[in-house]
Amino acid sequence: MFFRLSPKSRVKKILVVSLSNIGDVVLTFPVIDSLKEAFPAAELHIIVGPKGKSLLTNNPSIAQVILLDKAASLQEKWQWFLKLRRQRFDVIVDLRNSMLPFLLHARYITWPDIFPPHGHSREKHLKRLESVLSGKISSREKYSLFLSSEDQMGAQKSICGKKGYVLFSPGAADNRKRWSEEGFARAIRHVVSAYGKSVVIVGDDKDRQVVERIVKNSPAGVINACGLTTLTELCCIIREASLAVTNDSGVMHLASYLGIPTIALFGPTDPLVYGPWSEGSEALYKGRTMSDISIKDVIDVLDKKLRKI
Repeated sequence: MFFRLSPKSRVKKILVVSLSNIGDVVLTFPVIDSLKEAFPAAELHIIVGPKGKSLLTNNPSIAQVILLDKAASLQEKWQWFLKLRRQRFDVIVDLRNSMLPFLLHARYITWPDIFPPHGHSREKHLKRLESVLSGKISSREKYSLFLSSEDQMGAQKSICGKKGYVLFSPGAADNRKRWSEEGFARAIRHVVSAYGKSVVIVGDDKDRQVVERIVKNSPAGVINACGLTTLTELCCIIREASLAVTNDSGVMHLASYLGIPTIALFGPTDPLVYGPWSEGSEALYKGRTMSDISIKDVIDVLDKKLRKI
């Protein structure tokens, strides 16, 4: 059965089927926030891939984080499904377009997105709620991301207690989405010499060598926090930035969700679909390759943003 619910509807258990990559998971956070806002007393259960699990774990707003392991055996997947089915969810919001909502027999489910609308992925996900919720539901509260005092302490230790810095993130899951190391080093030198701003560089373990080379060609005092934090500690570092400069990456989406103005560099992906959405952000797109973006292009946008700051 397919009905639209109002916030007054009796809903006890909601299942959100989220995605896998960190950036994709963050793009589903507004959906989770909206559901929590609409049904504050309901239990929220989230299915997510291994990469994004730690973003949602230990969150008091989320009753259960359920790992979707594509590498599991057929028997393990069957047991996983049976365990889900026994939980009897009232509402299932499936952002993967799977058959799971139909197989689990929830009372209310989202329709499969057979002909997805054009536009930003965040808005597409929110539009999926229209098949289960009546009226426009949105939330200013960020229920999806819980940052503990331990996360904050770990983050501050990595960045020596600094705040209001310009954050640089030269990493990306796909090498085709990475701007040049020389470009990042030149941009960092400009921020320090022209504006006297502190700079923090972040990334994961795979970015260590790249970041070390960038730091080597940057002014003294640049903080290298690459590989030193958990994912939630990284969120705390992003939250204290005055501006972020990133490739199309998970860091870019986290900065957007946290409301940090972001300069996002795009090449093979479409900024109209995956670009930053926080206020004061700008996607820099010059062509299908990252090499189309010149150092001058980035410095010009940096000047425009930093003069306002």
